[in-house]
Amino acid sequence: MSDTTNSATTGWKQLDTARLCLALLVVAAHANYIFITPLGYTASFPITEWMARYAVLGFFVLSGVVIGRSLVQRRDGFVPFLIRRIGRIYPPLILSFVLLIAIDHVLRAAGIPTRTLPNAGPMTSSYSYDPPSAALCLATFGFRGWLASEANGALWSLVIEMRCYVVAGLLAQVAFSRSRAGKIGWSAALLGAVGLLARDPRLDPLITICYAAFAFGLLLNLAVKRIPPVLPVVRLDISYSLYIVHAPVMLGLFFASYQPAFPSLAGALALSAAAILAALALSIFSARFVEPFRGQALAAAWKNALASRGSPAKPLPAGNSSF
Repeated sequence: MSDTTNSATTGWKQLDTARLCLALLVVAAHANYIFITPLGYTASFPITEWMARYAVLGFFVLSGVVIGRSLVQRRDGFVPFLIRRIGRIYPPLILSFVLLIAIDHVLRAAGIPTRTLPNAGPMTSSYSYDPPSAALCLATFGFRGWLASEANGALWSLVIEMRCYVVAGLLAQVAFSRSRAGKIGWSAALLGAVGLLARDPRLDPLITICYAAFAFGLLLNLAVKRIPPVLPVVRLDISYSLYIVHAPVMLGLFFASYQPAFPSLAGALALSAAAILAALALSIFSARFVEPFRGQALAAAWKNALASRGSPAKPLPAGNSSF
C-alpha cells in the first residue's frame, strides 16, 4: 500500500488540516499585531501572542509525530532522510526570500520608508533582514546563522525544526543500526549535534519548550498507529508555505498603507483581509508549483552515487508524499 493511500485510510492526512488550522492562527495573530495594534487596540495583543505561541508548539508536536513515523517506516538512512527534508523545506523557503527581497525593492523604489514607525504601539518591526546570516543557516541546515529577521520573524521556529530533524535522524540511526560500530559512530554524531544545540547563544525557555514539544511528538508516534476520522482532509497542503510567506506580505502592505497617516479601524481590517488573501494565493501557488520539487534531483544523484560504488540503494518514495 502506498504512503498516500495508507495516510488517507488511517487518518494521517488529517494532520495537514490540523497544520493549516495552526498556521491560520499564527497568521491571524500576526495580522492583529501588524495592522490593529498600531491603532491603539492592544487589549487582545497578549491573547493573540500566546495563541500564536501555542500554535507553534502544536506545529512541533505534529512535526515530531510525522517525522517519527517517516523514520520508523522508511529506515533508508540518514542522508536520504536529510535529502527529503531539504527538498521539502528549501524550495518554498527560497521563494519566500525572493518574495521578501522583491517587496523590499518595490518599497524602496517607491520611496516608502521601512524603518520602525513611531507611535505604532507594540508593532516595532522594521522591514530589515540579514542575507548572509540566512545563507549560512541554509548552508548548515540551521546549526549556524539565523533565518528569522524583522521582515519575517516567523522563520525562527523553522530553524529550530530543522535542528530537530537532524537530531531525530541521528537518533533513528542509533536505534536502527545493526552493527556496534555503527551505533557508536551515530551516537557520537548525535552527542555532537545535541552539544551544538546546548551551546546555542539563542537558547531560551521558549526554544527549549519547542525542542520538548518535538520530542513529545516523536514519543507520541510510537503510541499512535491510527487516527480516527475527525477533521476534513484538505486537498492541497498550504500550511508550510502560508507560514513562511505571510509576514513579508503583511509588513510590505503595512509600510505602504500606514504612511504618512494610519488608516481607520475599518481600513486596517480591510488591509488585514487583503494581506491574508494575498498570502493564501501565494501559498496555493507555492504548494502547486514549488513544493512538488522536493529534492528529487538530489535524491537521484545520491542513489546513483551509491550504485556507482556498488552499494545497494533503496528507491526513494515519490515526492508527493507528505511524510
